[in-house]
Amino acid sequence: MRPQRAIPAVLALAGFVTIVVGVHQGLVHVAPGYEGTITTGWDGTLSHEEVLLARLGLVGVVGAGAALRWRRLAVVPAATGAVVLCYALRAVLHYARNPGLYAPVTAFGGESVRFVLGAEPFLLVAGGLFLVGAGVVGWRTGGERVSDGGAPARGGA
Repeated sequence: MRPQRAIPAVLALAGFVTIVVGVHQGLVHVAPGYEGTITTGWDGTLSHEEVLLARLGLVGVVGAGAALRWRRLAVVPAATGAVVLCYALRAVLHYARNPGLYAPVTAFGGESVRFVLGAEPFLLVAGGLFLVGAGVVGWRTGGERVSDGGAPARGGA
C-alpha cells in the first residue's frame, strides 16, 4: 500500500478527533471581564446533537477507510463533514440572533453580560473540513489497484 492512499483515513481520523474535542467545549461563553457561567460540554452530559456529531465523525472515518478499497464510498466522509459544517453554522446563527453575540445582555440578577463564541463552533468547522477533505482526497485516490502492466488501474466494486 502506498502511503498517499492512507491520507484520506488520516484526515478523517483528525476530523473525528477534532469533532470529539469540539463537542466537549462550550458553544457560547460569557466574555472575559463579566461574571457568569454557561454550563455546556464538560460541565454536564452531552446533548443529543453533540453525541450525533461525534457518531457522524466516526462514520466518516469508517467511510474513509472503506474508500481505500471502494472509491464511491469516499462520499461518506464528505457527506458527514457537510452535516457537521451545517450544524456549526446553524448553531452560530441561532445564538447570533437570540440573545445576540457580542452585545450586552441583562442577566438574571440584573447585571450586564456579553456572550461570545466558545471553541466548539471553530473546532466543529475544522473537523467538518477535515472530513470533507478526506472525501475529496479519497475520491481522487481511492480504489486504485495495480494492473499486470504495472500502471495503476481504477478498480470499482
